[in-house]
Amino acid sequence: MKMTKAASKVAAILCAAAFIVPTGAMAVSADTAAQAPAFASVGDSIPTWTVTTVTGDQFAKAGSTFSFTVNVGDWVNNATYQWQVAYYGTNYNWQDISGATGATLKGTMTSKLNGAHVRCVVKDLDRGRTEESVVRTLSSLEASAKLGTPVKESDGYYKIPLTITGLKNNAIGSFCPKFTVNTASIDGIEFEYSDAVESTGDNMGFGFFQQNNPIDDDGDGKTDRVEKVANQYRLQYATVLKPAVLGSDNVFGYLYVKPKSGVTSLDITMAEDDNAVLYGDDDQYEGNAFYGMTYTGTKIGGSSSSATYPTNVQVQYSEAYHQVRFTWDKVAGADRYGIAVYLAGKWRIQTQSLTSTSYTTPKNMTPGKTYKVAIAARVGGTWDVAGAVKNAVSITVK
Repeated sequence: MKMTKAASKVAAILCAAAFIVPTGAMAVSADTAAQAPAFASVGDSIPTWTVTTVTGDQFAKAGSTFSFTVNVGDWVNNATYQWQVAYYGTNYNWQDISGATGATLKGTMTSKLNGAHVRCVVKDLDRGRTEESVVRTLSSLEASAKLGTPVKESDGYYKIPLTITGLKNNAIGSFCPKFTVNTASIDGIEFEYSDAVESTGDNMGFGFFQQNNPIDDDGDGKTDRVEKVANQYRLQYATVLKPAVLGSDNVFGYLYVKPKSGVTSLDITMAEDDNAVLYGDDDQYEGNAFYGMTYTGTKIGGSSSSATYPTNVQVQYSEAYHQVRFTWDKVAGADRYGIAVYLAGKWRIQTQSLTSTSYTTPKNMTPGKTYKVAIAARVGGTWDVAGAVKNAVSITVK
């Protein structure tokens, strides 16, 4: 059994369902939509609080729109609203947002708003009361989770690295993907967390198990039975208060799959089952930031080794020098690699003379700027441009 260290913690907590939210001197955002009420004063049948709910923390891709709505109790007849923003790193210096005086706040995500916090100041004019809603966090963090090249081991299992790139400081708090594989074609499937993940963070709940489907037969809102979901497995990882930090290889862990005898090809897909989150921490991060995560599966056997373009592209960032390093798996028969960047509506070649499977950009690129990068290989004198463009990666300079 490969999951040695993690096995005893499988049932510690349900992923992203009952996490402890960090607390501290600052106001901390939460995943839940409800705001706890205050107690009503003795003899007063009207609640003393005004705000009941507010939209939760959000991921919004740069350039896309976001929306927050605050709700007040039906006992509030005359309310006014003022939305405020506190930009990341300003120690919660709240500023009124001009014109944001309705129950709903709408806007367009920008690099300045990444990590910013919003709240709404609600006044109940009839009763002369003012209340601040709970704080919510905006995030435009984008990361990629990818299953790498399977390597067969002596016991018949294929060891497949699961890497995550694009994380802020390589840190993550909650990560809960699901894997789909034809169960009838395998003799075993297991997961092992990397040493870096197990040795950092709080590791309060993590495990690997077949996906469950709770069923409410009588419609009373309670689970009556649980069925296993065919061909689906779920990974759960939670670190509370203190995020886990991946190593320099970006490996989160390893998926082990053992095909049945005679099975020559096996597809394994990976998708999001719950939001990937970077939890707020007084010492490092403000608020709970949702990652916008993309997922890439892999294939055992078949034609997976015949690709004529680079696969398993990994990205590392240097915030000190504002540059990016790319690495990728060697392409069989390739004698050259090339890098192209999509600029001003066109693919522009940066180099076609690489002989190694890595490339580092020049220093002092513009922080916060996003680029689309294609990496091509020359095999037998031919460049697979279409394959490179189809599998291009997007990066944001840090």
